[in-house]
Amino acid sequence: MLIDLAGISDTFRLAIELGASYSIQHVGPRSQSSCSIGLSLSGIAPLPGRMTEGGTLIVPGATNAEQDYQSSESEVAAKWMASAVTSAQRLCTVCSGAFLAAKAGLLAGRTCTTHHSLTDRLASDFPEVSVLHNRVFVRDGNVFTSAGATTGIDLALHIISLDEGPELALEVARKLVIYFRRSGTDPQLSPWLLYRNHIHTAVHRAQDSVIRDSAKSWTVDDLAHVACTSPRHLARLFQTYAGVSPLSYVRQIRTAASKEIVATSQHSMKVVAEMVGFSSAEQMRRAWQQFEGTIPTEGKRSVKATKSEEVE
Repeated sequence: MLIDLAGISDTFRLAIELGASYSIQHVGPRSQSSCSIGLSLSGIAPLPGRMTEGGTLIVPGATNAEQDYQSSESEVAAKWMASAVTSAQRLCTVCSGAFLAAKAGLLAGRTCTTHHSLTDRLASDFPEVSVLHNRVFVRDGNVFTSAGATTGIDLALHIISLDEGPELALEVARKLVIYFRRSGTDPQLSPWLLYRNHIHTAVHRAQDSVIRDSAKSWTVDDLAHVACTSPRHLARLFQTYAGVSPLSYVRQIRTAASKEIVATSQHSMKVVAEMVGFSSAEQMRRAWQQFEGTIPTEGKRSVKATKSEEVE
């Protein structure tokens, strides 16, 4: 499927142009191949003896999964994948590419997804695999599987966000005029990405500024200045295009930033609150309750808030 291959390749190509530290190589069991729209693809490098540690293997889907994955090339590819992909690499599949990964034994005992028309057959053909329906993409450890076609781009953007940060991923998405969809299995993406599914440049300017410096003492006037509009108009724009108020957006970004720091450091709650722009640890705690349903505690831990503790 050409869209599976080209969509992901171009997404990473744009990330490279914007400064990401990727390199792309197209490999396969043959130097030439036909694609779904009748064009021939050439210049495909041989399957390497081994994969680079920390590398990512991306497997696009086939036009006719039931037939194509019975070919001799499929057998060669599956055998190579079984030995080449270890816990030191990342495996990503698009659409029916999950069948090839399952054939290689790389999905055994894992949770995954594929195109909605193929989920039942994947589950039937490979009972050792747990197949989820109606998911854009699913992550299980170092294995990522996506539903098909444009969801490969969603997966690529997610990986770029993990590797290079959400700001660069958002810039790639904007160049593609494609915006993030949540995976359904990674709710921590929500504060960074959920309110970016629009193309209004003024709102994006304000959101970009908040992401770059959440600790700044942002007011609606400050954000309006960045967005080159009036405070009242910016508030309307945020509600119309992002579905949230400017200051609520600021608090959610600060909450997301504080969660990352708590998870990766031993800073006190007071220090974390200051680092991301909350006026106090108590204000940060209330924000966590409101947006995450948890209460931050010392020692990289949080506890679930009860209904009586939750903030409306």
